[in-house]
Amino acid sequence: MSRTPKEKLVKPVATELTNYLKDGTINPQFIENQIQFKGIDKLQDLETIFKIHFVLSDEVVEFMKKLPRRVRRIKTERQKEVIQRRGEVRGKIDWSKTIRKQASSQDRSIFTCQNPSKNYDVPENLVLKKLLSIIYFVLENELKRPIEEDYEWLKGLRKEGDLINYLKNVYSKNVHINRIKDPEEYTVSERDLSKAQNSRKDFYKDAANLLCKYRRLIRGNYNKTELEELLNETLIMPGDTPTLFELYSVFGVLKKIESEGDENFQLKKIDKGSEEIAVFENEEKETKITVYHDSTGNERFFEKLEKLKEEDESRIEFLERFRKANVEHGELVSDMLDEDEGSIYGGRPDILIEYHEKGKLNKLLIGEVKYSEGKQVFKKGLKELIEYLYFVREKENNGKYHLNIKKEKPNLEELKGILIVDNKEFIENKTDETEHQPPFKLEIYDSKNLEDYLKTEKEEN
Repeated sequence: MSRTPKEKLVKPVATELTNYLKDGTINPQFIENQIQFKGIDKLQDLETIFKIHFVLSDEVVEFMKKLPRRVRRIKTERQKEVIQRRGEVRGKIDWSKTIRKQASSQDRSIFTCQNPSKNYDVPENLVLKKLLSIIYFVLENELKRPIEEDYEWLKGLRKEGDLINYLKNVYSKNVHINRIKDPEEYTVSERDLSKAQNSRKDFYKDAANLLCKYRRLIRGNYNKTELEELLNETLIMPGDTPTLFELYSVFGVLKKIESEGDENFQLKKIDKGSEEIAVFENEEKETKITVYHDSTGNERFFEKLEKLKEEDESRIEFLERFRKANVEHGELVSDMLDEDEGSIYGGRPDILIEYHEKGKLNKLLIGEVKYSEGKQVFKKGLKELIEYLYFVREKENNGKYHLNIKKEKPNLEELKGILIVDNKEFIENKTDETEHQPPFKLEIYDSKNLEDYLKTEKEEN
């Protein structure tokens, strides 16, 4: 049987990525390290994709096309500005105020005048400038490099190079637009939107409707199919399929945890700079599940060479020879290369999941992922996993091992190893026949097992 093709792995990864980004519950650094986007330098959360999706929409492109002829007819309101001047008169004199001011100040050179002016900060213009600012900053930031590279996924926007430059100039240089106050200085209210939607000018109606659409999108009211299509078109999945299979496995394990946890177990947002990729918490029970990828988390997978320098007559000859060979190697490396060959073992599992209860670690799950259906790679992965389980221990102060080999059971409530391979048909029904029972729990998954957890909503329905 052939291995699962890359194309079949991409869709579940893209779908789960959409879900986790939407909730902001997956470490953005993990995403940036594993997945790239065509022309998008950083993706901290799904809002970036929402903004791009909005600006690429047909309605926004059409709005931009009509902008050159519409922007000349910006609405203004005439207003009278009252100004006090000394020694000169500009505009119509307000005699009642002038006389009062001259009398109170004993200064007959002061005049209060009314100067007619134009007010640009009407509700319709506030809505318009807010919309233009959103489009402008997406074009200038998230879409700057994609536009320069002329990516295929820009769709209708690709043909509008002159229009894009025009919009940027209108927003930053147009004298009428610049007279409307900066969007950072105000919040568009529902009253402002209502005024624009009921305007006699289609220009303002369209602006209000688009701004409403943008707000709905940011709140999560979006067309899932369209958004996933954009994600699939902009995602650059790992070039090598084994790495993609690792991501497939990580998301599969996350979905498995979600499906098995009670409804009070919630995914939490990850703090910037954190090492974990996801955290589940149940505040009521004071329990927490922390998930790591390609990391040692709060555990230690490292053994110093110094341990082998202590002689022990009880060792059997083979282990004694192994000890001396490693010690000899370390001494020669130190003498000849002036380097410290300080370890006899070191590792970093593909998946590490820590279960804490009331601040104390009580369960530990270690996963090894191999994109293979062959026995040799299976044996290698199983060996690596077993070594992780035997050598893992508390990171702090060279802490104790989690597997107590003298009692032949874990010091924890549960220590489990998971080996994930692409296909395990060659061992089906054989795990139950094994007479040997290891001092830890062991589970073997393949892509078929994970597929049940990674089905899209459409497939489930």
